[in-house]
Amino acid sequence: MKYRIFLAIALLVLFLFPSPAWSANQSQILELQTTKSCQSCDLTGAYLPVARLDYTYLLAADLSQANLMGASITFSNLSRANLTQANLSYTKLRRTKFLLTNFSDAILDKADLTEADLTSANISESQLVKAKLCKTTLPNGIKSNRDC
Repeated sequence: MKYRIFLAIALLVLFLFPSPAWSANQSQILELQTTKSCQSCDLTGAYLPVARLDYTYLLAADLSQANLMGASITFSNLSRANLTQANLSYTKLRRTKFLLTNFSDAILDKADLTEADLTSANISESQLVKAKLCKTTLPNGIKSNRDC
C-alpha cells in the first residue's frame, strides 16, 4: 500500500513539475545525439549533464538555460549559439569554436577552454576567472596562455 501511494505521488510530481529535459525539443535532442549535428536547434533548458557531444555541429543553436555540467564538447562548432544562463561547469570545451556566441550569465566554473576560439563572443572576464585558458583565443582576438 505504501509503495502505491509513493508511486502515485512520484507520478503526480513528474507531471506537475516536468524536468528541464522535457522543456527542450526531444526530437532535436535525439537528432543531436544520433547525427552530432543540429543547426539552429531549440534546446532551451536541455538537461544533458555528462553528455558526450564531441565533434558536434551546433551552429546558431539555442542552448539557453541548458545544463551541460561535466559534458564533453570538444572539436565542435557552437558559433552564434545562445548559451545564456547555461551551466557549463566542469565541461570540456577543448578546440571548440564559439564565434559570436552569447554566454550571458553562463556558468563556466572549472570549464576547460584549451585551444577554444571565443572570437567576438559575448562573455565577460569574470566568467572566465575559474575556467582553464590555454592557447585560448579570447573575444578580442588575443591568445591566453594563463593555464598552460
